[in-house]
Amino acid sequence: MPGLRFGPEFDPEQYELLEFHHRGGEAEVWRAVRTGRSGLKELVAAKIMLERDPSEVRRWLGRWDDVSHNAHRLAVTDLVVPSFLLGPSPHRPGSPPGDGVLGYQISPWVEGVPLHRWARANRDGLPAVAEVLVRLCRIVDELHRKRWVHRDISPANVLVEPEGRVKLIDLTFLAPLDRTLTVAVFTPGHVPPEAEQVGGFPATAKDLFAVGTLARSLLLPEHGRLDQRTAADQARRELVAAGFSEELAGWAAEPLHHDPDRRPAPLGPWAARGRELLRAHRPLPRTSCLAVLPDTAGRPLVVAGGSDGVGYSGPGLSVPELPATRTSQGPPTLREIVAGRSGRAAELAVFAEDGAGALWVGNRSGWWEVARGVAGAAGAVNASGELVVWTARAGVLQSFRWSPGVTVTGQELSGCPADRVLAATEERVGTWSVLVEHEDRVLCWRVGAEVRPERIAAPVRARGAALARSSAGPQAVILGPDGAARLYPLGGGAAPVEIGESEPALGVAMAGHRGGPTIALAGTGGVRLRLPASGGARRPRWWRPTLRPATRVALSVGDDWRLCLAAVVEDELQCWQEDAAYRWQPVRLDT
Repeated sequence: MPGLRFGPEFDPEQYELLEFHHRGGEAEVWRAVRTGRSGLKELVAAKIMLERDPSEVRRWLGRWDDVSHNAHRLAVTDLVVPSFLLGPSPHRPGSPPGDGVLGYQISPWVEGVPLHRWARANRDGLPAVAEVLVRLCRIVDELHRKRWVHRDISPANVLVEPEGRVKLIDLTFLAPLDRTLTVAVFTPGHVPPEAEQVGGFPATAKDLFAVGTLARSLLLPEHGRLDQRTAADQARRELVAAGFSEELAGWAAEPLHHDPDRRPAPLGPWAARGRELLRAHRPLPRTSCLAVLPDTAGRPLVVAGGSDGVGYSGPGLSVPELPATRTSQGPPTLREIVAGRSGRAAELAVFAEDGAGALWVGNRSGWWEVARGVAGAAGAVNASGELVVWTARAGVLQSFRWSPGVTVTGQELSGCPADRVLAATEERVGTWSVLVEHEDRVLCWRVGAEVRPERIAAPVRARGAALARSSAGPQAVILGPDGAARLYPLGGGAAPVEIGESEPALGVAMAGHRGGPTIALAGTGGVRLRLPASGGARRPRWWRPTLRPATRVALSVGDDWRLCLAAVVEDELQCWQEDAAYRWQPVRLDT
C-alpha cells in the first residue's frame, strides 16, 4: 500500500511506494520515490516480484543482473534499462522489516502511458500515430543491429510520453541471437505462429510480428486480440472495414505475415513508407453511400451509410419498421447500400456491402451476414416483390434475393465474369441489365431467359455508374476517372453522349421516368438534375437545387410517379421531392 518502504538490506527504507500502477504476470508495478544518500529524491518505477521462494528469487535476480549489464553495454537509445536489488518486503517506516526477501526491478520513471492507452486517447490523428510507430521501429532496429532481441514487445511494454517520445521497457527476456533459450515467452495476442522453443535460438522475426500487432493497436485501438494463425488476413480485413485503403491495410499487415522471412526487416523503411501512407490517408466519409425511396405515405425516406454504419432520415420516421442502425452485430462501415420495400406488406429491407467486402442484409429483426469477398452492390425490388442485389464474388456475377419470411437465396452466374458491380436495373419482368467492370472493360450483362454481354467502350475503374429503363431501352451513365459523365444507349449501338457539360462529377443516379431518364450528378459545383425535354423543347433541361459541393446523389420514383432526390451536400443530407404539379420542393429530414 502507499507509504510503505523497501530497499536493499543495508538501507531497507531507501524507496517509498507512492501509487500502484498495474499488475502483470508474477509482479506488481508501482510508482515510487528513491531518496539518495545526499537527500536527493527521484521518481522510479518499482517492479516487485511476488515470488516468495528464496531460491527462485535469487535465480530471477541473477537473470535480471545479466539483463541490466547487457542492456547498459548495448547503449540503445530509449531502451529503459533497469537495475535490481534484493531486500525485505515493503513495511511501514520505522518498523522492523518483515521476514523473507523479495526481488525488485527498479527503472527510471517515464512520464508516459502504455501504447494502447495512448492510442485510445490520441487526439492528434494519424500523423501522431505514424511518428510513434517510426520511433518504436528505430529502437527495435537498433537492438536487432546489435544482434539482440526483446522477445516481449507488447502495448504494456511500450510507453509514449506526452510529447510523443517512445520508450521500450521490461527487458526481462532480452536475449542475444547466438545463445540458446532457457525459457520460452508467450504474450497472448502478440506472438507469431512460430512458437519459441527452449533449447532453440531466438529470432528477430518475433519482435517484427509484435511490432505489427502494435501497429494494429495504434490504428484500431478498440479492437480485440488478434488470432495469431490468421493475423495478417484479420488485420487487413479489419482495417479496410474501418475505412483504411487497401494499400494501407496491406502495408500494416506485412509484419504479421505467417512466413517469418517475409516480414519487413529492418523495420525503418517499412515505418517510413507507412508514415507517408498515414499522412496521405483521408478518413472514410461519414456518408459514402446513399439510397432514397418513398415511405408508406409516399414521403421520402433516405437511407445513408458510411463510417457510422447505416442511418435513416425523413419526415415522420417510423422507427420500429427500420433495420437497426450500427450495432456490434451489424456492418461497421458501409461502401454500398440497396434499399427497398418487399413483400405484400412492403417491408423495408437493406442489402449493404461493408468496408471489408462482406454482404449483409437487414430488416426490422436485425442484420445477417450473407457472403464475404464481394465487390460492389446494386439492385432493386423486382416485379415479384423480392429485394434483389447483384454483386461480384470470386470473379463472377452473383445475385441474392430476399423477401419477408424467406431465407436469402443466392445464384452464381458462372458464365458472367465480373470484378465489380456498378449498377443494375430490371428491364422487364425477369430480365435484368447489370453493369460490371471486368479486366480492362466495362460490360453490361443482360440476364434473363438467356445471358448475353454488351461491351461498353468506357474507361475501366469507373468513378460511378447508373442504369435506368426508358422507352428506347435501358440506358447507362458512366463517370470516367476524370469525372466526365457519358450517356450510353444500350442495345442499339448508338454512340455515347457527353452530358456533364465539362463539369466533373463525383456521384451519379438515374431514374427511368415519364418522357425519358432523369439523371442526377453531384460534384464540387453542387447537384445538377438533367430532366427530359418537355413542352416542345428538344433539349433536356437542367436544374440545380444547390450550388454547394456534393459527393453522393440518389433518385427514386414513387407509386404516384413523383421523383425523390437525395444528396450528400458538404457531409449534410438534403432532399427534394416533386409536388402534385411536379414542381420540386425541399423536404425537411428528421433523423
